[in-house]
Amino acid sequence: MSVVSLPRREDFVAPVPVSPPGVRTRPSTRVAPTPTTQGATRPRHAHRRGRLASISAMKKSVIIVCAAVVLSLLGSMLETNRQVQLHLLQNQVLQEESAYATQVSTLSNLSAPSVVVAQANALHLVSPTSVTQVPATSLDAILPLPKFIGYAPVSSRTQR
Repeated sequence: MSVVSLPRREDFVAPVPVSPPGVRTRPSTRVAPTPTTQGATRPRHAHRRGRLASISAMKKSVIIVCAAVVLSLLGSMLETNRQVQLHLLQNQVLQEESAYATQVSTLSNLSAPSVVVAQANALHLVSPTSVTQVPATSLDAILPLPKFIGYAPVSSRTQR
């Protein structure tokens, strides 16, 4: 690993001439700036820094942590709001299912055989001797084939 060091601006300042001992030089009142010494001084606008550069590292870290907390709170508030909406929708679905089940039971009771017979008797349409309730079976159940009691002649229906 190599380390490269660049010369600083102070290294470019022209050396001050030193007079030999015993020789007196006249002190100058003003030294004219040379191009190398001019670069060492900063122009007025160079001391300005950006807004972020003027804020200390501690303040930057506090701002970042506060922003993260605010974003976290905002996210959890949105999630909670969505959960409340889902809960309300679930309650509404349960109420609708309950209302549907009530309607189904009411309408199925209207078409029960005993209700039909009672209404037919009220209209003097039928006078049954007895009402037999047939046991309910599932529509998914496979029914056995019917058994015939009797004789059926075997003959073709088509003539050749």
